[in-house]
This record gives sequence, C-alpha cells and structure tokens, in this order.
Amino acid sequence: MISCPLEVQQSRPKVAAGLSFSALIMLYSVMLIGVYITSSHQGLSCTEWPLCPNGFGLPTEKHFFEHYHRVMVVIAASLIYATAAYAAKNAKPARKTAILAAIVVSVQIVLGMLVVNTRLEPLLVATHLSTGILLFAMTLMTFLASYRLASKH
Repeated sequence: MISCPLEVQQSRPKVAAGLSFSALIMLYSVMLIGVYITSSHQGLSCTEWPLCPNGFGLPTEKHFFEHYHRVMVVIAASLIYATAAYAAKNAKPARKTAILAAIVVSVQIVLGMLVVNTRLEPLLVATHLSTGILLFAMTLMTFLASYRLASKH
C-alpha cells in the first residue's frame, strides 16, 4: 500500500470542510430562491422539467427565478455529491451524513420534479420543503464534522 505524505493527509479534512461548506452555502441560496418563488406565486412559471422553455439560454423575465433555482440546484447537488464521494474516502466522521445527504438530495430533486409535474400539489410542496430542511440539516452536520476534523490537524 502506498502512503501519502503527511501534508496531504492533513489537508484532506480541510478539503472535506471546504466542499461541505460550499454545498451548505449553495443549498441555502437554493432554499432562499425557492421560498421567493413560492411566496411570489411563481411556482408554475416554468412548467417544463428539467429545463425551462429557453433551455440553456438566458431566461426570459417570466422564467428568471425558476431558471436560476434549477441551475443552482445542479451546482448544489454536484457539491453535495462531491462532498459525499470525498468524505467517504477521506473524512470518516463526516462519511455517514455526507452519504445520506447525497441520497436525500436525489430524493429532493425527484420531489421538485413532481411538484412541477403535479402543478403544485400541496402535500408534495410541503414534503419538498420539509425534505429541503432535512437536507440542509444533514449538510450542516457534514460540515460541522468535517470542520472539527480539520481543526484537529
């Protein structure tokens, strides 16, 4: 087995903490935009899924917030998946919550699709919101575990 130099081993928890913190900030931003979309009754401004009618192009004013909510979801989910993959190998204390967060973000994406496809079915909207809060808590726990580990090195 090949061993890593000490400085590489010590930097691993810092990478996990950085990834999980980035995921946490991005996830919070997604939640803020989601709350704005809901409270301003724009939840059905973009009824196509996964892309709005403009596809990957610049969104129209009507689709602006919904479009960027979805773009930010892709970034947040990617960071959560990257955190889980990294923590699974390099940050044992954060491993469980990171992997669970990756599973929950996958469920959350499917719930988001169902919310749009069912035209804002109230029970699904409530489940989507609750799952988002759970995901935020899991991502926060992942960050805290990674941060504690990084602080020891």
